[in-house]
Amino acid sequence: MHYLFQSCAIVGALLTLVVQPAGAAEVVGNSPPWLISNGQHDGGVFMPRNIRKTLENGTRSPDGRPGPNYWQNHSDHSIRISLDPVSHKVQGEQDIVYTNNSPDPLPILLFRMYMNAHRPEAIREQQVDAAFFTQGIVVEDVSIDGVTKAWNDPKSPLAGLNGPGSTLHGVLLDKPLAAKGSVRIHMRWHYDLVKDAGWKEGALGKGSFFLAYFYPRITNYSDYGGWDTTPFTLGREFNNDFNTYNVEVVMPQDYVVWATGELQNPGEVLQPAVRDALAASRSSDKVLTLAEAAEVRAGKVTARGDRLIWKWQADNVPDFAIAISNEYRWQAASAVVDPKTGRRASVQAAYPDSATDFRPMVEVAQKALTWASTVYPGVPYPYPKTTIVLGSADEEYPMMVNDSSNLGSPEAAKLPENAFTGFVAAHEILHSWFPFYMGINEKRYPFMDEGWTTAFEYLRNRDVLGVPAADALFREFRVNRVGWAATNFANDLPIITPHDSLFGQSSVFAFNQYGKAALGYLALRDLLGETAFRTALHEFMARWHGKRPLPWDMFNSFNTAGVGNHDWFFNNWFFGYNYMDLTLAGVSADGTGRTVTVRNAGGLALPFDLVLDYTDGSSDRIHQTPAVWQSDGRIAQVKLVGSKELRAARIDTGIFVDFNPADNTWRP
Repeated sequence: MHYLFQSCAIVGALLTLVVQPAGAAEVVGNSPPWLISNGQHDGGVFMPRNIRKTLENGTRSPDGRPGPNYWQNHSDHSIRISLDPVSHKVQGEQDIVYTNNSPDPLPILLFRMYMNAHRPEAIREQQVDAAFFTQGIVVEDVSIDGVTKAWNDPKSPLAGLNGPGSTLHGVLLDKPLAAKGSVRIHMRWHYDLVKDAGWKEGALGKGSFFLAYFYPRITNYSDYGGWDTTPFTLGREFNNDFNTYNVEVVMPQDYVVWATGELQNPGEVLQPAVRDALAASRSSDKVLTLAEAAEVRAGKVTARGDRLIWKWQADNVPDFAIAISNEYRWQAASAVVDPKTGRRASVQAAYPDSATDFRPMVEVAQKALTWASTVYPGVPYPYPKTTIVLGSADEEYPMMVNDSSNLGSPEAAKLPENAFTGFVAAHEILHSWFPFYMGINEKRYPFMDEGWTTAFEYLRNRDVLGVPAADALFREFRVNRVGWAATNFANDLPIITPHDSLFGQSSVFAFNQYGKAALGYLALRDLLGETAFRTALHEFMARWHGKRPLPWDMFNSFNTAGVGNHDWFFNNWFFGYNYMDLTLAGVSADGTGRTVTVRNAGGLALPFDLVLDYTDGSSDRIHQTPAVWQSDGRIAQVKLVGSKELRAARIDTGIFVDFNPADNTWRP
């Protein structure tokens, strides 16, 4: 492992010597009104030095908008890939046109090599068995602007970074890539798919495969951190640029290919009846079965030819994934995702006969897309299609979902038939907005993609499953199982903690970034009210879709969307060492009536209901929004009206699961 840390130091030293952020403003005399010495923004939430620097440079604005100097880099990928279904070898050739939109000359290019996580030498945050190991991705040759480069040069100052098992690879350019300039990279490479032991990718069966993270790409270069040099360790998600993809997948006949983007040549790879049915499905609510697995194997689905080339194209997406099978049923329909224009999106599913819980998958996905496009987040689905395939990952990709079957699982048994499989699929589909539409750095700030998606998931479940079932599922799956089971303080860490600095802390990811962050957004909705919350969310999304927002852009956008400044709330939920624990401390009476005192032992600004039971058998429920904690975060007093005699009073926190419910009830 030593070489990797050493190599990061080499990269850092090299960048320090030859790359200085352009346009950086020195703060002389009086500081700007949004910058004070302790890192606060207008006395509000803490802002790290590198984020403050983006305000100085004008790439981001104090009001949460992209700044006048905002930029992000971009790649155009042209990839030709083939898979041998017998040997599982993937062969690839690609051209990358990388455009440096930054103001900085770049003396090196850093490639992200996710498949090297399969090498025995790689750093990983989870145990794997021997079947996981491969050579990783083997680069056969590379040229830059037509000049052949040595991929592994032992004399390069980046040689330490490029050692075996590194998921980064640096190439020193002959001359720096100028600001606003482009460079063309040509590469040939190969790697071996593993069977049943991949990390959200690999061989799924005898004739089924899922290809993800398979191609070398330039790692993110940002206005707030420069090159992203964090190694890929299986314990983090991703931080990719928005790119354009033209991908050719070469396969033998009788293998169907699904992928990110739109199929450009259905007439060349599908038989006429299947091609026409696929076209018809794009304007139909009715689910059409395009092919049964037996029909695929019998030669009735794909065009005839020794090798077929499936051509795919996708614009402005941060990744590309491929599914291939000769043993899956293929179904399709479409859904209206923009009622104002009538625009539809294709909805497809591919799965084996054995996955009976996938049979309603197209209908589930249709409803999920319609709900998400019109309710939450309430922004029309931005892509032309989505495909849900039976895999093993429960993972999202642009326009693709790789989900496992839940037949016989304990979770599925607690819900109506197929409901849990639908719940998981809907979650992955909801990721289409966060992190893809919004360009979230999900490696460092996963609470901005998993948290928002989990909040939307809960609201969708209320509509689909009913409130009691949705509440029970959220408490069990998003809080109890991952939140309170930890025996250390990890889950009390602030949500804002950069997740790529928490090596091996999987429990923090499972709770802080999903359940706890979702609760923060739901508490904010309770605080603002439905209309104001939706206004602020849509303002944030309108400003940053297709761009790379940071948490401070989100907080500031909410504060400047016309719904008030809520830095106190963001500090409490996202920056504080707080947890969920309220105490009903007592009920007192004076000449003006009775007062219920509630103490906040955990510190989080929770909404709650005060349930009052009277001696005459009646009861009242009084809701308190998080605003009750704004003036004093540790104690709140609720004034009661009426003179009926109390038999008991209790706190009901609902999905905000109280750490110690034993002290939530008062009796005289």
